[in-house]
Amino acid sequence: MTEESPKIRLSSARRAGPKESPVLPFAVVLVALTIVLVVVFAVRDEEPEFQIPSPATPTATPHLTPTPSTTPTPEIVKHASEWIDATVILPTPPSPTPPSFVAHPTRAPRPTPSISQCAEIRWSTIQAFSPSAQVKVDIQVRNQCPYDLGPDNLWIDITGWRGGGRVQSVRGHPFETIRRDRSGDLSIGLPGSLDWYDEITVVVQD
Repeated sequence: MTEESPKIRLSSARRAGPKESPVLPFAVVLVALTIVLVVVFAVRDEEPEFQIPSPATPTATPHLTPTPSTTPTPEIVKHASEWIDATVILPTPPSPTPPSFVAHPTRAPRPTPSISQCAEIRWSTIQAFSPSAQVKVDIQVRNQCPYDLGPDNLWIDITGWRGGGRVQSVRGHPFETIRRDRSGDLSIGLPGSLDWYDEITVVVQD
């Protein structure tokens, strides 16, 4: 029996070259892909994007703030012209306004009293025999009237009564004026006797 060698190595006379690395093709593909992407993005940036127009929204009108304008510096300019007579218009004077009148309540005027109401008299009698038998009546008048009393407006009646009837009557007046708030005296003679008359009256006539 023939014994076979356990290890048989067959070899050729050609020498094997170096093996290629698998990383190199992958890097080449990655670089190419990067260049393509850069070109695509560059083209998209240049082309205007188509957008769906949105509804126009009202925009607020901006408020314009006025800018202060520079005031030109006034220059003194001399003007010369002929003399002109201007018409002078005077203002119309205001019409005088009458002051308001306020009526104050006044007292009602008192009625003028009659002479018999304001002439106060006091009298007395005495028997006289000269120049004849008569009753002398002395009268004092107090003037409380708002006017003077005198011969023109003051008359006094003296009457002698007997048995209820008038027997004798005389009338007289002062010869001097009696001023207001003053007194005056006068005397009047009634013919007859004090014993003969039952009553003697002295009355101021109006």
